[in-house]
Amino acid sequence: MKRKKSILAKLLIGLLVCAGAISLIAAGGRDTGGGGAVPGSAANVNPPGVYPIVKEQITINVGIRQSPEIENYETNLLTRHFQEIGNFRLNFDIFPVGNPGLERFLIMVAGGGTLPEVAVGFYFSEELIYQLGREGVALPLNDYYENWAYYFPQQIQKVSNPNMWQWMHSPDGNVYHVPLIQEQIGEYFSLRGWMNHAWLDNLGLQMPETTDQFRTVLEAFRDRDPNRNGRRDEIPAGGNNFGRGRLDDFLINSFIYNDTRDRLIVNNGRVDVIYNKPEYREALRYINGLMNDGLILDQIYTIDGGGLRAIIESQDVATVGFFTAGLAGAISPANRMRLEYGPMKPLRGPTGVNWTPYMPMGPHANFVITKDARNPEAIFRWGDYQMSEDASIWARYGVPDRDWRRPRPGERSLYDAMGFPPTLAPILPWGVIQNSHWQTTGPSILYTGLIDGEIVPDDPLSSGIPIARAAQLYRDLAPPASHRVDRTSHTYQEMAEIRDLKPQINSFVEESLALFVMGQRSIERDWDAYIQELNRMGLQRYIQLTQAGYERALGLRR
Repeated sequence: MKRKKSILAKLLIGLLVCAGAISLIAAGGRDTGGGGAVPGSAANVNPPGVYPIVKEQITINVGIRQSPEIENYETNLLTRHFQEIGNFRLNFDIFPVGNPGLERFLIMVAGGGTLPEVAVGFYFSEELIYQLGREGVALPLNDYYENWAYYFPQQIQKVSNPNMWQWMHSPDGNVYHVPLIQEQIGEYFSLRGWMNHAWLDNLGLQMPETTDQFRTVLEAFRDRDPNRNGRRDEIPAGGNNFGRGRLDDFLINSFIYNDTRDRLIVNNGRVDVIYNKPEYREALRYINGLMNDGLILDQIYTIDGGGLRAIIESQDVATVGFFTAGLAGAISPANRMRLEYGPMKPLRGPTGVNWTPYMPMGPHANFVITKDARNPEAIFRWGDYQMSEDASIWARYGVPDRDWRRPRPGERSLYDAMGFPPTLAPILPWGVIQNSHWQTTGPSILYTGLIDGEIVPDDPLSSGIPIARAAQLYRDLAPPASHRVDRTSHTYQEMAEIRDLKPQINSFVEESLALFVMGQRSIERDWDAYIQELNRMGLQRYIQLTQAGYERALGLRR
């Protein structure tokens, strides 16, 4: 048992989840002989589109991962709506927030005992959902989609990603979940840069468009007291060490396309990595030069978003001229200082490159019917109903005409300039403790244009306003799909190899990036040794495996 817990620990600190699932499920995953369905349970279910879902009331045992913003699942108004439209009684087993909740679920699987009939809100990864299905823990739903789906076929047609249905499939051809699909135009292009335009105005400078102009602006920020407080306290550029707040990721895209995740590109159908290319090396030289000249916050690899915000807001005037982050995470929503900042387009580098990473929003495995479901047809129909437009909106915004309303004449959407008409006006703020909805914990389909149709809020400090402005600047700067690896799908054997290769390689790349930028390794003297180490770690085999997964995700390979 010690071995199993060790593997689970690796899963929970971010390595490939299938490493833990294989050993854990082996203890108790295949002992049911095909599930716990009540014989004849389908006869109690009304046809697709007919409500209530079941003729005679049933109880469904729901394992759900707690959302800290939800007051009480049992008394929640959405729960009551589900119970009424389904003729259900929902019995909740509440799992802890985050990784502890996933850990508890996997331990239950390993123990071989009775599971909740449906697992909701766990965000199972592609690898883990495949293993849960492969071991008989998650039911394959292909026939359910064929025979019982009503809303899904309608709503999936509205999704902008034409590959979404393909992406829902595991490598064995089965679909093991009912998805959460939440498309937002602002989130597709969410590595955002924010320039203090008040500082530009104070110094008579223009918004930079090239890497050379950016350096000139940062030098002026360093030397010419742009915040006008008489002190040399300005930090020209900052960022943080979390995902979409990485300054180095933003700047690398001025030299070579950098997806920020696994740093993959596609050339003529062949997958490759960027971190052994001359353009990547040139990006490191540029960023290192900015660091050496005191133009970048020297804590970019150790500070989080909260720490960056504390620096920006440390005085009555702003102290950082440019930063990368989700704006809401870098400046307090109540702080009028945020009005000084506006989005900056990705900079053109020496060869004219100015990419922005495209971050696809795929299907999340948030509703999984387990081997112990007594009424799987009814549970699937409940999941299908949750993907209806009305239920999807309720799951995010709350009760119609109370927590949100339809737009009034003359109101515009946040993304009006991009062609999206207004769809709704939130009344209940997002992220507060409430008892109206499930905070999109379960399945839903919120296609592009639905959330983007939120009306322009009255509050000028709303983070949605600058994010919408940024999206207008960035949306045409992502490379075409033929140049990107948006998704991979791997077989069991490929996963086993990638489990050994990918975390080690990615960790080495991230560590080396920081060392090169900070000057602790020489970009000139140590580059060849860096490349040799990547090759020694199995980079070429990793690329081969990724190529196979890329082709399978596109349906080009079985």
